[in-house]
Amino acid sequence: MNCRTLFGMALLLTVADTCRAETPAIVTTVDRQLRAAWREQGITPAPQVDDERFLRRVTLDLTGRLPKPDDVVKFAAETSSDKRAAAIDRLLASPEYAEHWATYWDTLLMGRLTREGFLDRQAFKQWLREQFAANAPWDAIVRELITAEGYNTNKRPLRGGGPDPKDFDERFSPASNWFLRYSRALPDMASATSKLFLGVQIQCAQCHDHKTEKWKQDDFKQFAACFTKTWPTYVEKPAMLTTMVGVFRMELKDRLIVPPVDKYEQVFGSYKDYVDVTPKLLDGPELRTWGSRRKLVADWVTAADNPWFAQAIVNRMWGKLLGRGFVDPVDDFRPGNPATMPAVLEALAGDFRDHKYDLRHLLRTICNTEAYGRASVELELGAGKHDYWAAYPLKALDVEELFDAVVQATEARAGLDKIATNQFELIRGSFIQELVVQMGTDDMAEVSEPEETIPRSLMMLNGALVCGTSRLTPGFGLATLTKNSDDAAVIEQLYLRTLSRQPTSAELARWISFIERGRKVVRTPGEKLDVVVGADAKKVSPGIANAADDADFTELLKHARTAADYMALRGKMQNNADAALYAKAFRAYAADAPFQFLASVGGGSTPREQAYEDMYWALLNSSEFLSNH
Repeated sequence: MNCRTLFGMALLLTVADTCRAETPAIVTTVDRQLRAAWREQGITPAPQVDDERFLRRVTLDLTGRLPKPDDVVKFAAETSSDKRAAAIDRLLASPEYAEHWATYWDTLLMGRLTREGFLDRQAFKQWLREQFAANAPWDAIVRELITAEGYNTNKRPLRGGGPDPKDFDERFSPASNWFLRYSRALPDMASATSKLFLGVQIQCAQCHDHKTEKWKQDDFKQFAACFTKTWPTYVEKPAMLTTMVGVFRMELKDRLIVPPVDKYEQVFGSYKDYVDVTPKLLDGPELRTWGSRRKLVADWVTAADNPWFAQAIVNRMWGKLLGRGFVDPVDDFRPGNPATMPAVLEALAGDFRDHKYDLRHLLRTICNTEAYGRASVELELGAGKHDYWAAYPLKALDVEELFDAVVQATEARAGLDKIATNQFELIRGSFIQELVVQMGTDDMAEVSEPEETIPRSLMMLNGALVCGTSRLTPGFGLATLTKNSDDAAVIEQLYLRTLSRQPTSAELARWISFIERGRKVVRTPGEKLDVVVGADAKKVSPGIANAADDADFTELLKHARTAADYMALRGKMQNNADAALYAKAFRAYAADAPFQFLASVGGGSTPREQAYEDMYWALLNSSEFLSNH
C-alpha cells in the first residue's frame, strides 16, 4: 500500500469523524455511575430498545410528533454505529423541536385554560418558540421572564381603545404576559418563580408554618415582597367583552414605590399583606427598597452559585424524558425529599453550567445515555424498590401530544383545515381545553405515568376525535391507503403511521384474516347526520334569527348548531356573564363539530373498507399508541 493510499484513507477517516454525531463527554460519566448503581442494587437492566421504538420514543420526546413512516423504515435499515446520536441531533435542529418545547413551557407557565382578556397567549407562545429555535440560554430565558417590562401585545388598539402609541414596537414585550398572569395574585407569582425555576415549593408557607419544613410564613412574605414594586397599568381601557374581540393592551413596569393600597386594592387584592414587608431572597439577603427588585431576584435565581437553578432544570428534563427525576416530584427540592443518585444530578448540573445553560446540549446528553436507550420492560424488583432507570418507563402522552398524534396518524390536518375553513389551530386549542376539562386533568399538569382514566378511555373509544378521523373519508389517510389492493402493504402502512413499526408476522397474518373475513356492512354513508352540513350550515337557525331583543341568552345558546349561529349570537351578548357562557359554548362547539361531521358523513361502504376502519380505530386505542415507551 503506497503513501498516497494511506493518506487518502486517513483523510476519509478524519472527515468521517468530523461528520459523526456528537455524544457529549458527560454521557460517559453518567453511564458509568448508573451501571455501578445497577450492580450495587443487584438490578439486571433491560436490553437495548430496538431501532423502531427508539426513533418513535425520541421523536415524541424531542418534537411531540410521531416519526414519519418513511423515516422509520430508513432508520431501521441504516447500519451506521452513531445513527441514534445523529437522529437526536437532527430532531434538536428541527422546527418541530422549537414548537414542542414552546408548547410545553407555555403550558407550565400559563396553564392550558387561562384565557384572560389582558393576556396575549399567541404573542407569548411565539416568543417562547423564538427562544427555543435560537437555542437561547436557559438563564437568559428565565431572566427575561422575571424582569420583562413593556406592552403585553403587539395587536393594534381595540375598537375605541385610543390612539396607537408611536413607540409601540419598541415597547412590545411578549414575556411580560407571564407576570401579568399573576398580577392579580401576588403570592402565586412568588410561588411560581420558586417552583418553576428553582424546583422549590414554598406555597404551603403562605398560610402556615410547618414543623418539619424549612420555609416559614416570614420567608414566604419576604420573598413575595420582592414583587410589590411592579404592577401593570392600562394603555387601553378594557371595553366590554374584550375576550371576544381581542386582547387589550397593558403596560408592565417597575415603579419607584409600592402601589397605594387604597387605590389598587380592588384589583390587586393580595398586595396589602406584603407592601410593608421587607423584601428578602430565599436563603439570601434583604433587598434594598429602591431600584428594581425583580432584577435582583433574576440575578440571584440565575446565579452560578445558586444551589437550585441548574439542578432544577436538569432534574425536570431528566424526569420529563425518563419518567422520574432524581428528585421526585421534579419541583420539590427540600431536605425531607432527598435526591436519588445526587452525584449524577450534580454532575449533569455542573456540565449544564459549563455549557452556558444550553438546553439542546442538556437534552442531547440525556437522550444519549444508556438509561434512555433501554427497552421499556418490567423489571424484577422488590416492593417499593427504585429501578435506578434500568428500564425506560411507560409514559402516557400529554393531551397536546395525544391530539397531535391522532391527527398525524390519520393524516387529518388538511381535511380539518378544509372543513373548518383553515381554522385548525382554533380546533386544536378548543379540543385540548375540552379534553383537559373532561379528563379532570390539572390545568398545568405534566403526565408521567400511563394513568388511564375512565373519561379519557371513553373519549378515545367513543369520542368524535378518533371515531371521526379513522373513518374512510375522502382527503383523509384511510381513503388513500385502501385504494391499494395489497392488504399486507396497507396493514404495514397503518402500523407505521400509528405504532411507528412494522407488524410482526403473527400480527400481519391475524389482520389479513380479519380483513378478509366475511361481514355485513353495518351502516351506509350519510345515515343519522347529527350535525348541520352543506348550505344549511351557513344559515342562522330560526330560534336565533327570530329571537326577541330581550331573549334569555342562556336559552339562545341551546339553539346554536352552526358557526353561523355563533356569529349571530355574538351580537346578542349583553354583559360579561353572557360572554363567559358564549366562550364556553363556542369552545365546545369548535372542539367537537368538525369531528362530529366526520363521524356522520363518509365512511366505508364495503366489508373491506369497514374492516380497515375497525382496524384503524383499534390501533389508535391501543396502549402502544397511547403511550411513549
